[in-house]
Amino acid sequence: MFADVDGPSFIFWPVGCGDATTVVISDSEVLQIDLNDCALADEIDNGRIPVVDELIAKLPKRNGKPYLSCFVLTHPDEDHCRGFANLLKHVTIGELWHTPRIFREYHKDLCADAQAFRKEAGRRREETIAVQGDPGSGNRVRVFGYDDLLKEEKYQGLPRAFLTIPGNPVTLLDGINVGSRFNAFIHAPFKDDSADKRNETSLALQILIGNSTRSMAGLFFGDLAHPTLRRVFDETRKHGNDSRLSWDVLLAPHHCSRKVMFDNDEVEQQDILDDLKSGKRKGAYIVSSSPAIPGRNMPGDNPPHAKAKFRYLEIVDAPGNFLCTDEYSTSKKVRPIIFTVTDTGIRLVDSDYTLSEQAEDDLAKAVAAVRGTNTPPAAKVGFGK
Repeated sequence: MFADVDGPSFIFWPVGCGDATTVVISDSEVLQIDLNDCALADEIDNGRIPVVDELIAKLPKRNGKPYLSCFVLTHPDEDHCRGFANLLKHVTIGELWHTPRIFREYHKDLCADAQAFRKEAGRRREETIAVQGDPGSGNRVRVFGYDDLLKEEKYQGLPRAFLTIPGNPVTLLDGINVGSRFNAFIHAPFKDDSADKRNETSLALQILIGNSTRSMAGLFFGDLAHPTLRRVFDETRKHGNDSRLSWDVLLAPHHCSRKVMFDNDEVEQQDILDDLKSGKRKGAYIVSSSPAIPGRNMPGDNPPHAKAKFRYLEIVDAPGNFLCTDEYSTSKKVRPIIFTVTDTGIRLVDSDYTLSEQAEDDLAKAVAAVRGTNTPPAAKVGFGK
């Protein structure tokens, strides 16, 4: 299993204010949701992990090269795709998942890694249109939107099989039917989100891993805020898909942002918190992929936000069921947050984690650079050269 996890797992990497989640499905099937590759140190001592180094070292091999079944980009902000170009260089990525927004952004509005994703997704889209069918592993792409998307210039001719309409599940992963061990239900984006703020076009999904006897459900809402989350819950229930809102693990949207429980007029809202609580399974966890959360915030600080943490603590069964990636991992004990589903239930893997040699080397060089200049290094070292 990837990173020596014992069974299907969700792995949340400590990467500062950004998202990087690895979904381990089986020995040969690994999916990555977003990426914020942080070998750089914001300070001399922290517990962050260079994720690309770990993926290169620990992914299963195919034809002698690290193999990732699928890379999922929720939206093209830098803190969700930093390091993608480097990952693509060193890893075979079977399939890409994205929303149409990546092709509606002007190049100047996208960071370099988002542009690299856009270029690669475009290549795969053109390959799929050219063969009018499945272009094979390493060329596959899946777009999440609506039928009218296929009328747009860039998507004309894309076979309908590679477009998934929100409100439906996906059980194909890099051309393989994995429905017995993986199911991704797509909650958003909505049809009229395409011209909205980038965060509000995030791909939102529930992922189930495990088997028919025991599964683990994770909710991943990207950087969605209260108004769009309200629609997610309302539309899902309207169509009788209430079970698709249940969760064992919730990745706090937008890095534990207060915008989840405050509307656009900055009025506190209880409804989303109530909805999340109603879908919580016994013993469920909430994860904040963020720097350490302060006891109180200064004006303008968000995310992460102390008020959001306090409200999430009202949902979970115990204080220890709310975890922050950059608090859980420290300079003395560097580790991701790992949840595994076993025959006896969901388990937080609370054991030592062994970094790859390349990650150890990169971190040592980053710390040395900081100590030598008193500022973070300007570029990643090691694989990131």
